[in-house]
Amino acid sequence: MEKILVVEDNKVVNVTISRMLEAEGYLVTSCYNAEDALQEVSRKKYDLIILDLHLPQMHGYAFLQVLRKKSDIPVIINTSHSSVKARVKLINAGASDFIEKTYTQEEILESIRIILDDRKKKQKQNKVVTYKNIEIDFTHRTIKKDGKLVETTSKEFDILKVLYDDPDRAFSRKQLYLVVWGEEYSESVDNTINVHVKRLRNKIEENPKKPEIIETVYAFGYRLGKLFANEIK
Repeated sequence: MEKILVVEDNKVVNVTISRMLEAEGYLVTSCYNAEDALQEVSRKKYDLIILDLHLPQMHGYAFLQVLRKKSDIPVIINTSHSSVKARVKLINAGASDFIEKTYTQEEILESIRIILDDRKKKQKQNKVVTYKNIEIDFTHRTIKKDGKLVETTSKEFDILKVLYDDPDRAFSRKQLYLVVWGEEYSESVDNTINVHVKRLRNKIEENPKKPEIIETVYAFGYRLGKLFANEIK
């Protein structure tokens, strides 16, 4: 279920947009200023932001500039500005689309659908997977947590990739070692997989003691976490 953040200081407008989106099945969070919105996106993973420009204290344009330094979340600008110059400036700052203050329900919902569908297609093509505050790019072999790059070793990433490619399968430690290291498993390397998985969990899990991305299969090995697997299917 997609999560949308509505950033609008006018309470009536904010509530109207939020209720409309909730009726369509979106999970909606409301913020009434840019500062709260920036804190919100640093805590949670959102699929889209609807942003009013004329916010108190920090202008929507400044918010967009700060946001783009750490996130590529699509942003729809809700504005009365119609000049080409103003829109070009916002596009260059990272805006995805615009809706006029006099929008119709059909217009805003269609804009959201197009942007989210396009994002899903790009993520699928690039094998980019998002789960809570984690973003995994299997094409470029990178992981981001809270928008910041996580350093992983080649073997750590390989383990994650093997589990991701076969999400319904539980792998024994012997099988993982054979696939990732390309060598036969032996007692001398008995703890190797455990050590690598522990390090990887410490880097990417929200709570390494209660892992959701990589689950332990008792007395056997590991598998992709059920919550994580269901989210990315």
